[in-house]
This record gives sequence, structure tokens and C-alpha cells, in this order.
Amino acid sequence: MQHKFPQLEDTIELSGNTDIYFDKCRRLLECSDMLVQLQTNGHTVTVWGKDLSASDYSLHGLHICGEISTIEFDGGLH
Repeated sequence: MQHKFPQLEDTIELSGNTDIYFDKCRRLLECSDMLVQLQTNGHTVTVWGKDLSASDYSLHGLHICGEISTIEFDGGLH
């Protein structure tokens, strides 16, 4: 018997360097005009840029807009 499990993977959609959409955003950790940090199902994601703002925050996702310069997963490279 085979069990089917719901997809638990995170979906991130980037549109140019001005818009990023996160599916399944769990928690907004920090939000300023230079930094937006959030927790998805599997990762902590940090978005750096200029004039950033977060909108449409819900259990279903998060939209970040502004001039995006860097996206880090789980604290960046070590």
C-alpha cells in the first residue's frame, strides 16, 4: 500500500530584482527597508536590498517588493 503525502517543499518565485513570492511562509522574523527575514517550512531566508516591503503575509505566502540585491538561505555561506 502506497501512502501519498502532501508536498512539504517551499516554493519561491523571483520576478526580476524587484519582486519575490514565498509560498508557505511560516513566520516573518524581521522586516525593514533593507532586510526581510522569514521562516519557511524548511529554511530561514533573508532578503537584503533597498526600499523593501512585505505584503500579503498569511499562512499561504508572502510577497516582498523593492530593489532586491541578495537572498540568503539559513544564514548564508559559512
